[in-house]
Amino acid sequence: MLIFRVSLILLLLPLFLLGQTQQDAKALSDQAHQALESGRYPEAIVLYQKLIKLYPNVPGLKMNLGMAYYFSGNYRKAITPLSAAVNSGQSDLISASMFLGSSYVLTGQPEKAIPVLRSYLKHKPDDPRAWEALGDAFSALGKRRQAVEQYRRLSGLEPSSAKAWYELGKGYEALAGEAFDNLQQRAPDSAYSLALIGDSRVVRQQYRSAFFFYRKALEANPGMRGIHVALSRVYRATGHEDWAAAEERKETELGLPDCQAEKIVCDFLQGRMLSVAEAAEKLATPEGLYWASQAYNQLAVQAFGRLAAFPDSLEWHQLRAEIHENQGDYMEAAKEWRKVLEIAPRHPLAERGLALSLFLAKDYQAAKALIDELLKQEPDSSQWNYLTGATFLAEERADEALPFLLKAVAKQPDFLPALASLGRTYLSLGQPAKAIPHLERALASDSDGNLHYQLARACQTTGNAERARVALQKYQEIQKKNQQETARLEQEAEIRAPE
Repeated sequence: MLIFRVSLILLLLPLFLLGQTQQDAKALSDQAHQALESGRYPEAIVLYQKLIKLYPNVPGLKMNLGMAYYFSGNYRKAITPLSAAVNSGQSDLISASMFLGSSYVLTGQPEKAIPVLRSYLKHKPDDPRAWEALGDAFSALGKRRQAVEQYRRLSGLEPSSAKAWYELGKGYEALAGEAFDNLQQRAPDSAYSLALIGDSRVVRQQYRSAFFFYRKALEANPGMRGIHVALSRVYRATGHEDWAAAEERKETELGLPDCQAEKIVCDFLQGRMLSVAEAAEKLATPEGLYWASQAYNQLAVQAFGRLAAFPDSLEWHQLRAEIHENQGDYMEAAKEWRKVLEIAPRHPLAERGLALSLFLAKDYQAAKALIDELLKQEPDSSQWNYLTGATFLAEERADEALPFLLKAVAKQPDFLPALASLGRTYLSLGQPAKAIPHLERALASDSDGNLHYQLARACQTTGNAERARVALQKYQEIQKKNQQETARLEQEAEIRAPE
């Protein structure tokens, strides 16, 4: 939530009001002002509503009413009075635009926020909260590039803002991912694509897999810069210092880049990451997309490095939770989400993150207490109905799981995990005929063959021997393929000495 200093508009009563009426109104205005300034927002709302009945054409009163609604957390109700203040065109009410734009963001109307905030920033370009709100608006619309621009302005105005560095880091990560996705579409087997896959495996601490992809990248392009350094990091992380030194020597043997022919490489080595990203994207080639992704990743690392200076911040713990989730360490992720909730007890993202992390860590009892609360808040959510049902199913309480899974599928008919759990639930309840259609619809998500096995059981029980045979055969094929792939990767990804 955005935090603002309260800047009140003192009511100047119309001069034609005389006597006791004016005195009463002035006293009411003073009471309202004091209530708003001291944080007694419900009281301030009532008082400003009374004043507006007396003086319906005073925009300053409407601005202060909107601010009272805003600070009480009622952003939707803040919009009407703040809009009236903004539309009055009074220059001394410019702050109303800030609160109106923020209210639009906080009520899920980012497209309305953008023009209001841009107009405000023409008058108040040094207001960090306005840049933050504008960044949030673009982020909510999925416009990552524009969001990054606003958070960059925020970080310049307020270097101590943990949120600025978190959002910048996440924005740069997203842009790096976008460049990688484009590269995968255009040249999936190129050395550039293989190298970035290797980078992603290092992030997950999957060093054997990273080694495999880096070696493949070198086979495809022996002179590719940076790969020997990447391999040296893998060696060092796995305790092979001598091999790491050998790879670093090989990188040195490539020589210095020709900065006229390889300007992007030179800019990258000199740390000019924004220039690299901009120039690389203009190339629109696999090499350009590779360097764009690398530059954005470095910018993300730099932003997160700045965030690390605020280890007690909500954003730092949120980042750590997300990193643990990506690495599959769900109990550690849960610890970090709890720290976020210590700082912000009703943080929606943290509540959801904690519930999901506990579920994935198979701490079903702890997860269910949180999921139940979230389901109360969103009774029609397919996600929370699914997780409630899946938790019951994991505890072998299929009869209790059934209604929640039915509702999850009703709300989202293509929700594959819910379909799979519903099929398993019917099997547990001894109703294989009802299980079959749900299991069949969920087969697209069957990575280990288990759903085909469950389908074979259901078909066998209902007397469909041929369908059972086909499903069982598919199960065996998936199992065999996975075993062969695991053996192949173990053999290929064995970390060997430099060649």
